[in-house]
Amino acid sequence: MTTTRHTMAKDRPAEWPKQYLGDGVYAAHDGYGVWLTAEDGWRATDGIYIEPPVLSSLLMWIEKLKQEQKQKP
Repeated sequence: MTTTRHTMAKDRPAEWPKQYLGDGVYAAHDGYGVWLTAEDGWRATDGIYIEPPVLSSLLMWIEKLKQEQKQKP
């Protein structure tokens, strides 16, 4: 999938409120997709931008994992 929305993690606008998820990972929503960033306490060191179709796929995969875990003895 090619898109023009790709941007560096360091370029994520500060006004997008971010939520700490744990292990140095933060999430922010820009009104379209979700930014996941790894931060070292001072700045974003790595980032990934997840567009809605990819987020849907990720959520379906997580649900599949949950179902598989329930079936384990």
